Amino acid sequence: MTVAERRQPSRQLRETGVMAILRARSAERFTDVSRALVDAGITCLEITLTVPGAIEAIGNLRAELPDDVDVGAGTVTDGVQARAVVEAGAGFVVSPSVEPDVLAVAAEAGVPSYPGAFTPTEVLTAWRAGASIVKLFPGSAVGPSYITSLAGPFPDIEIMPTGGVSLTNIGDWISAGASGVGLGGPLLGDAADGGDLGALAERARVALAAVRQARGGVA
Repeated sequence: MTVAERRQPSRQLRETGVMAILRARSAERFTDVSRALVDAGITCLEITLTVPGAIEAIGNLRAELPDDVDVGAGTVTDGVQARAVVEAGAGFVVSPSVEPDVLAVAAEAGVPSYPGAFTPTEVLTAWRAGASIVKLFPGSAVGPSYITSLAGPFPDIEIMPTGGVSLTNIGDWISAGASGVGLGGPLLGDAADGGDLGALAERARVALAAVRQARGGVA
């Protein structure tokens, strides 16, 4: 698949370098959490399908948030789920593994797909299958230097680590060559379960500043 044929990552992910991963016991507070994140500057939001009512939440957020906010679905593991989230308005799909059916549905719908991969074989397989960015998962098992090592044989493959990314090591991942990072618990904390939204917004600003600094901009 050529670069021209591949569905490119969203502008929101490209510009900010941060995908917020919303995973909680309930989606009840996702609107408030999402608004706090967007106000702080994070405009790429992943709603994981492990959350009860996730598909409905995607549709609600898509209707309630500004049009320039990218709301997508995570933990999408088969074509049926992929179709359901696309129909709900998901702007991208994320998987923990390389799932050909999910990639095919995303390609047909014209939305980016971010499949999870770990080994060099999986990374290359995901990219050849049409991944917009390959999600390195779990990043905690390797560390930032692994991305630098992958860039040797695969200089054109874009990588986004999740699982193992913290507020203190975002810059290390970006400096190692990551196109962006996926942030779940270290970003959300307990905000989705009734925690302080002001503290959430501050963590979001810290994450965005770390990306800007690592990219050579002003923190």
